[in-house]
Amino acid sequence: MKLQIHILLAGLLLFLNGVSKAQEVSNRKAVNDTLNYLKKFETNKEKYVGKSFSRLLKDLAQMHPKTAKSTFNDDQARSIPSTIFGFSGKAPDSGNEIILLVKWKADNIPTTPIEFSEQEHNYRFTVSEKNFFMKKVVKDIIVYK
Repeated sequence: MKLQIHILLAGLLLFLNGVSKAQEVSNRKAVNDTLNYLKKFETNKEKYVGKSFSRLLKDLAQMHPKTAKSTFNDDQARSIPSTIFGFSGKAPDSGNEIILLVKWKADNIPTTPIEFSEQEHNYRFTVSEKNFFMKKVVKDIIVYK
């Protein structure tokens, strides 16, 4: 009976070790896939430029942004020039993050609510951020690492 338990435990450990290594390989592959996936949107940006961000977000069906950090003008009455969207959950300025930079068309939407919301949520892309950006019009899309 003890021998069967030891064999079962050894088998379980080998199985978990294999799953762990498969996950590690999958994580490395996901970084390359993320970059390639987002580059397709940059290549086809004419489909999104001049349209609301909701269209781009809808087409990002396989992978949604996890973080968002906007640039702000000193003048609160002016619109947000751009926002960087991250997909790994790391801090937007972490360095190794694959970034989708969206430049926005100028508008009259107040920036104070989103500036406060981004800081309050530690730049996580929450429902309130999503609702804010859905209405904004895309001016340009750039993807980089």
